[in-house]
Amino acid sequence: MPAISFGRATVHAITAAAAMTLASAGSLFASGFTAEQAEAGKTAYMSHCAQCHGAQLEGPEAPGLFGQDVMGNWDTAGGLYDFISVAMPPAAPGQLGEDVYLQIVAHIMAENGATAGDAALELAAAADLSLVEATKEGAAAKEAERLAAGGGEAVEVIAVPQAYTWGKELPQYNK
Repeated sequence: MPAISFGRATVHAITAAAAMTLASAGSLFASGFTAEQAEAGKTAYMSHCAQCHGAQLEGPEAPGLFGQDVMGNWDTAGGLYDFISVAMPPAAPGQLGEDVYLQIVAHIMAENGATAGDAALELAAAADLSLVEATKEGAAAKEAERLAAGGGEAVEVIAVPQAYTWGKELPQYNK
């Protein structure tokens, strides 16, 4: 049986179609946040975070917030919340309020491929919500979507030192 060979454009088209199919799957990969939380989080992110972390979470001035390796750094939504709620934004760390920080976490999760569900992200449940698990199914589709929209190659991930804490002590987790 002869091997079938696909060109680059065909592979991009197939990947984009798969991404659209996965995106339309909706609650199949639903995570612990609502679409409203993620949308409010996008607004808050653009106001308080995008200047340093980039509008697309690419991190031009501070560490990027996109990718499974980044999600793994925080382990859980609670871990990410705990950090940003004491260290961000640098000019006013910890000053945004619990709801706003949870909304920003929901936005970061959504941008990393997690799909909104019916239940709002709450602080009590955030510690049990694995970022890698919540985003892994949609991460490939989200990356394909980014490639299809930009028509370019995958963005090179640059190793950045672990996040800055501006003198704030981070919570300690037992793994």
